[in-house]
Amino acid sequence: MVRKALLAMVVLSLISSVATATIAYAKSSQGEKSMGGLFGGFFHSYIDIEVDEESLQRLNEPIPLESTVSINVKIIYWHDIPDFWAARRWLLFHTPTPQQRIHIEVVNITGGAINARPLIGDLNVDVPEKGGRENGKTVTATISITPLRDARCQPTYLTIVASCEDFGVLRGARKEITIPFTPGFIASVSVDAPGSVTVSPHETKDIVIKVRNVCNRNVKVLAEPVGEARERWGASVQPSFMEIPAGETGVFRLSIIGPYELGWHEEISTLRIKFTVTPQPEIGGTEPYIFYSDFTAQNVGFYMPLPLIAAIVVVLAIIGVAVFYISKFRKGS
Repeated sequence: MVRKALLAMVVLSLISSVATATIAYAKSSQGEKSMGGLFGGFFHSYIDIEVDEESLQRLNEPIPLESTVSINVKIIYWHDIPDFWAARRWLLFHTPTPQQRIHIEVVNITGGAINARPLIGDLNVDVPEKGGRENGKTVTATISITPLRDARCQPTYLTIVASCEDFGVLRGARKEITIPFTPGFIASVSVDAPGSVTVSPHETKDIVIKVRNVCNRNVKVLAEPVGEARERWGASVQPSFMEIPAGETGVFRLSIIGPYELGWHEEISTLRIKFTVTPQPEIGGTEPYIFYSDFTAQNVGFYMPLPLIAAIVVVLAIIGVAVFYISKFRKGS
């Protein structure tokens, strides 16, 4: 009696599986390629990808170059097989504990100079006993992102793909999600200016200063003389600022005027130009970066103001008159 009951249960299980598979195939799989097996391809797998909130917040800040940020993504897996008894797992998957293998990869990185990969490329997830997303199983994948030294500080995107192959009566599935991030900003400029210039008192001299943007983003450069250059030499820069694209060079022209009191031959002064560098467009929370360039100005002559020349002429004239009268007086005596 017990044997007959067990046999009846097995037969009913087989019939139910066949009937369920046939109905599901007729409803949702018409026109799709069967993936092998007696009931292969009758049912569908589904995958969804979600980035957790903490990781999203981490990606809102620029990622420093040559440092690694890890983000966690949830991989949710489900199917559309109606409820199946434990006894039918053998028929549908040939195992009492079926697991689907989810393959994770990173593709389509824009901008270049980015290393991004999953820490584990394949994850196993239990096949849910019931269909529907609400009954899905979840595994967590970790993606590491490392901007290299040559990465541009601009919005960059990478695509995370999760996929699975055919398994038992289930078709494979694929899901992808694109996430944005920004590599960190490196502020650096190369200044090409003369090491020294020669100038005479009250002489105006123009000096060409070339500034190359070696940052990883467009920048605005403000140039201004400071200290003795501004206060004593009346230095000015044209233009006072300019936007320089990454990898390109901007040209500033510095004008200086030798002071009247510059001194005697070969007096040397050190002049300083201040460069303020700001990323363009600006990055929230990023302060301007300051760079300085120094060069020397050497006197090659002297200058005597007209009032001083007039005073000297007057003094010499007085001395000459005095000498004349003294000489005349001596002759008369």
